[in-house]
Amino acid sequence: MRKLNYQLNVGKILRESFDIILRKPVILLPMFIALLFDRIIYFVTLSFFDSAEKVIPLLTASLISLFLFIIIYPVVEGMYPLMVKNILENKEIELNNAFSLVLKKAQLLITAGILIDLIIFAGILLLIVPGVIFAIRYFYTIPAIMLENHGVLDGMRASKEFARDKKIKTFLFLLIPLLFSLFGDLGTRFVFSSFQIASETARFVFSLIIFTWFAIIPAYVYIKKEI
Repeated sequence: MRKLNYQLNVGKILRESFDIILRKPVILLPMFIALLFDRIIYFVTLSFFDSAEKVIPLLTASLISLFLFIIIYPVVEGMYPLMVKNILENKEIELNNAFSLVLKKAQLLITAGILIDLIIFAGILLLIVPGVIFAIRYFYTIPAIMLENHGVLDGMRASKEFARDKKIKTFLFLLIPLLFSLFGDLGTRFVFSSFQIASETARFVFSLIIFTWFAIIPAYVYIKKEI
């Protein structure tokens, strides 16, 4: 694995990766479809329960929605290294081509996503810190699989090697979008507390932007190593 040929500045990377969304809003589309599907499944699941019930339907709908998103998200995330590469090479974003390539590797992406989630969850159960370490190690797995044609374990090894000398900065790439997501969600709930539809819409839009940004960051960093 080659070393980075540029100074990995956290603030610069975060600004430039977010700027991709502003310059090319079409890059939001794959994540929009994934999140919309997730919300539809959530509300359809809720509709099967008696409206008088509260805890059980909410818990069931949340678990089903989470399970499906765990499967869907790695596949959608797999499109972003390809789209970001197009942008950095000053080419048009090829959504159809990215989707076709992702479909061919869907099994690998889903397996990698589930395996990494399980490893991180197990690490969190072990006093949280190991979970954070695992999240840092495997942050670049999807770009490694999509851009270097790695399998699941090779992609995880490539990510671990890539993150070896940039652990703190990778931690910040994880933490900062997470904080934006947390405070953004709390903020939209507070501002639109009296308007449920407006609140749900605002939270959806905010989640769309944050999830897309979170998918762009590892792809952007991983691709920039070659520049």
